Amino acid sequence: MNELNEIINGGYCIGCGACASVSEKSPKIIENKYQKYQAYTDDNIDKKSLSTALSICPFSNQGLNEDELSTKIFVTSEGTVGEVIGYYRSLYAGHVEEDSIRLKTTSGGIITWTLNQLLEKNMVDAVIHIHKSNKQGVLFEYGISHTTEEVLAGAKSRYYPVEISKVMNFVRENDGRYVFVGLPCFIKAVRKLCLVDSVINQRIKFCIGLVCGHLKSKAFADFVGWQAGIKPERLAEIDFRYKLVNQAADNYGIYVKDIEGNSKILATKNIPGANWGLGYFKYEACDYCDDIFSETADIAVGDAWLSHYTSDYKGNSVVITRNEEIDKLIKDGIRTGSLKLDDLSEDEMRKAQGGAFRHRRSGLGYRLYLKQKRGEWAPIKRVPINRNGISTSRRLIYKLRVYLRVKSSEYWMQARQNCNYNSFERHMHWPTYYYNTLLKLSIYIKKFK
Repeated sequence: MNELNEIINGGYCIGCGACASVSEKSPKIIENKYQKYQAYTDDNIDKKSLSTALSICPFSNQGLNEDELSTKIFVTSEGTVGEVIGYYRSLYAGHVEEDSIRLKTTSGGIITWTLNQLLEKNMVDAVIHIHKSNKQGVLFEYGISHTTEEVLAGAKSRYYPVEISKVMNFVRENDGRYVFVGLPCFIKAVRKLCLVDSVINQRIKFCIGLVCGHLKSKAFADFVGWQAGIKPERLAEIDFRYKLVNQAADNYGIYVKDIEGNSKILATKNIPGANWGLGYFKYEACDYCDDIFSETADIAVGDAWLSHYTSDYKGNSVVITRNEEIDKLIKDGIRTGSLKLDDLSEDEMRKAQGGAFRHRRSGLGYRLYLKQKRGEWAPIKRVPINRNGISTSRRLIYKLRVYLRVKSSEYWMQARQNCNYNSFERHMHWPTYYYNTLLKLSIYIKKFK
């Protein structure tokens, strides 16, 4: 079995579509039975296409890792290389001062502001980011924006599978300067694609990365909609990050609308499966990713999950700059008053994503150990394979997260087939309860040690 099949069959394919963009003989992207995008190929793939696919796959052992890519992309001698954060020039937390942007975007609106600046200052001609889709059965897909109005319309987080093969083909066929927005693994794939494709390399001028918890399948949107009384086939629109006035920023809502135009807003605290730590409908690949802060992106932006910032419902972002031009852009925004950003330390930056930090360091090392123990193939990561120093309760938490990830997809598929939402809740209730109880117990024990 070749490594590409190991990646696909082992669940490590994130469905990004980078490999599918290379040639007609490349793998194809399909939606599997669990509503996740995955690469598909057969054993007849020629050696050249296989070699190229492996060289750009973000979960392949071929090609460069995040550290090695960073040394090729950035002038690392001009900044700092931080633990987990990667190379950086500046670290900030804060928001855009203009409410017309801030209130219509996720967290502090920094990505939208940066994209608009790149367009207005003629540093790029177009933006590659996620748009609402007009295709049946698809809520979101990658598209191209040329104006600030189009950029704002495509703002906000999309906890939904997407793939880039079509937009990469568009870039090849249409001259111009592009900025690409994506998750860490997507940014890594684009960076690796640039190494083997001179046209893509010439035209992708900047990459803007998201600080990432994990990617969801389409089932997550359907799951939220069904809780609001909208069956999956009737779900027309969803806003995963609806800001609730006078609530803490991390107590946001999810807005859903059906095909008849009826809408509802659900508070995430009232949606049991919306707790990100549970990992409902997560891609397995996300459990084997060690890049939290989009280490190969020119700028990385995420939620400022620090108490000082979460009290403001309008939202705040953490910001990591790596590219000299974008670093200057951000500094100019602070100087002119367009941005309200505070300097952040490395420790504060890590604490802003504390859960992801633990899950992708000690948790990843333990999951790699379990793979090794079972004799299963796993991608090489920058985290040592390890089980030592991890408490029994924490090991159980990591195992339960794997169980919840797997079973949420399986039980959801059954619930959809049987048109019975209650069966999903019934199956997931007790494992979710055990997980939450164990997590509380673990925190309590740690507090009084």
